[in-house]
Amino acid sequence: MRLTLLALAVLPALAACGKGSDSDPASSTQWPAFDQPAAPQKVESKPLPKACALVTAAQAEALLQQPVSLMSDEPENCLWASAGNPGQITMLMVNLIQNDDEAMALQVFQSLTGLQGNLSSMVNEKVGAKTQKSGQEIEEIGDEAWMSASNMDLVGTRQLVVRKGAVIFHLNITGMSTGSTPKSFDSGLIALAKNAVSQL
Repeated sequence: MRLTLLALAVLPALAACGKGSDSDPASSTQWPAFDQPAAPQKVESKPLPKACALVTAAQAEALLQQPVSLMSDEPENCLWASAGNPGQITMLMVNLIQNDDEAMALQVFQSLTGLQGNLSSMVNEKVGAKTQKSGQEIEEIGDEAWMSASNMDLVGTRQLVVRKGAVIFHLNITGMSTGSTPKSFDSGLIALAKNAVSQL
């Protein structure tokens, strides 16, 4: 009987202790967990302007030195084509690529700067033509920039690829009337790139 009364007396006291520990602000369950790594914070990128806003019709006409028509107007891709001579078509392609981070942008940059020559080699190998290509680093545009030229049989190209942080800006002139695109386009491409990249 005494044991039963003792048990009945102890149970309410234990219950009260349990309630007190749950509401105690200094309880161990409310302490910060120092052993857990902080969640990575996502870096929000600045919204990119439209590709055709970076290189307008007037700028494309000044570069190609003839009237142009718009063949593609997408947020990250713009294509201007010459309209002055149907038998002498030249196209100016503008591409923007937003990457997740600078490491990925660097990989894309390296791929693009080597892509044109590799594509030319494959095409020319099929037709038995010699591949001609050259390239040079361009300073004072973005974090890094590369200008290159190449030919694919009767098609000549010149391109300028720029990386600024995690963004890639790519200009490409393709001439479909001669075996090479004039080097006189280079200064115009550089000027266009400097102006466009300053807006990114």
